[in-house]
Amino acid sequence: MSPTPLGSRTKGKIDTPKLPSDCIEEILKSLDKENDRTSLYSWTLVNRSWCQVAISLLWSHPFTNMRFEGNDNEKGYLLIRTYISCLSEEANQQLINEGHNIKKIKTLFDYPTYLKELHIGNVQASIAQWWDKTTDYMLKHKAQFQTVESLILEMIFNKCNGLKKLDCELQQFCYNNADFVSFSGTQRAVSRLNELRIDCSCVDHQGHLSNLLTTIINNSQYINHIIVTPFHDCPLAQQIPKLIESQNSLTSFSMISPLVGSFNPSRSASIFSSLTSQTISLTNLDFRRIYIDWNSLEILTKCSNLKSLKFINCYQEQDVSMPDSLYKSIQLMVNKLTLNNEKNNETFLSEKTCTTIVMMSKNHLKELAIDFFTPELSQIINTQIPNLTSLAIRTIPPLQLLNWIACSTTLSHLSLSDVGISSRLFSITICQQIGQLLPINLLHLQLESRYNIAPESLTCILEQSIAKLEILSLDVEKFDDTLLEVIGDYARDTGKYLKELRIGKDTRIEFDSNLCKKLLCVIPSINQNYEDPWPILIERRDPLWKNILDIIE
Repeated sequence: MSPTPLGSRTKGKIDTPKLPSDCIEEILKSLDKENDRTSLYSWTLVNRSWCQVAISLLWSHPFTNMRFEGNDNEKGYLLIRTYISCLSEEANQQLINEGHNIKKIKTLFDYPTYLKELHIGNVQASIAQWWDKTTDYMLKHKAQFQTVESLILEMIFNKCNGLKKLDCELQQFCYNNADFVSFSGTQRAVSRLNELRIDCSCVDHQGHLSNLLTTIINNSQYINHIIVTPFHDCPLAQQIPKLIESQNSLTSFSMISPLVGSFNPSRSASIFSSLTSQTISLTNLDFRRIYIDWNSLEILTKCSNLKSLKFINCYQEQDVSMPDSLYKSIQLMVNKLTLNNEKNNETFLSEKTCTTIVMMSKNHLKELAIDFFTPELSQIINTQIPNLTSLAIRTIPPLQLLNWIACSTTLSHLSLSDVGISSRLFSITICQQIGQLLPINLLHLQLESRYNIAPESLTCILEQSIAKLEILSLDVEKFDDTLLEVIGDYARDTGKYLKELRIGKDTRIEFDSNLCKKLLCVIPSINQNYEDPWPILIERRDPLWKNILDIIE
């Protein structure tokens, strides 16, 4: 008897092929990665198994990427209202005893068990939203905010089945934050962390955050990515070297530039010293507001798999240099190097130090972003860095220093910035010279300006260029019909080589949407929400913000 073919009738029924549950999970995970929560929610209505997977993903990171500005934003309130429904009867009764009107509602799912990513500050801000919406004047003087905060956080730490990401930044208005280490499930919750964020500038009067970090150091040894906000020599900062050394295979150590503060020379030295325990696993290092010296650079040369290195607003006590004889034997293994300094301050990295770092990276360097350009640096890049494919310059030099670009056979990405108030980068004469510089192999041209670029200037660049650009990125103040028409004409004239137009995320859009649709026939992709992958620092784009930082420091 031959086997029954798929889909044939058997006893009056049709066998319908079913998608395996692991395939369903992968499909829904792709929606979650794209942050398409609307589509993900719609899958909860398909059937029970799809609903279970979709709910677990939706509630795995409800407090991530939250914004609390605007009076109509109630996401935090709604989240806490749902989480309160998941509290134990004893915890609910504790809130009722304080005077809260808590309705006993049985939830379909135990939502805290799905949590994988926790931002403590966003939980606190969400509780504050719920508090403001549900407590009147009299109750606020009777009940304790800390009670709600402690009960919610205790439930989260005790019920979650192991966090993957933890952001320990606190809301500054919450001076009496919860005692995290007193929760029975804290050690288990942090034992499987992959990513940890620590803000050393957080107010930690009672030491609860410092104690939590100690617990993480003792119980979590598999963190791949540590993100730190440096701030002087506070108790949290003192624990960062121990945190690094406690990990088995740290791949990425990053910093976030603080509004004020930095790591002093001794604390900076201890950070670099601790990295010697991770020389095999480290692939990405991003340093902000930290002191650099020869010893720290020598430690980094021992990181055999290091691919990306950034020094942004870093400091030095003296110039770093090395004899030419050592450049061959002592090399950084990085493919991508970023050197950004915003202020002409004597303690910031000097041109000499930055040139030394470039020379130490020359053997493997493919991508370079730098704030300055000297004749010496131009000579180094032209003659000693043969494999450079991407160059971003934040302070435009005399264009004769860039003449070698026209003959480059490797450069595929070039980024030029006009960020000075009196800069003339995008004048017609300069733009003609820029167009003539672009090599035929260039695929991506990126132009940035604090203000605007005239359509005539952009036309000069494109008409003078022999490059067959596939991507054009503009980060300017305003993007209108005239600029869009210039780019459309270029795309037609070059035979549709242009594949994508990227418009900076903070650019003011003033072009006709119908014109944009018409141009899709010659420009397949017009991205109006482009984020520059290179470090653009807010001080540069906003002079007022830079003045504020000067006053604070």
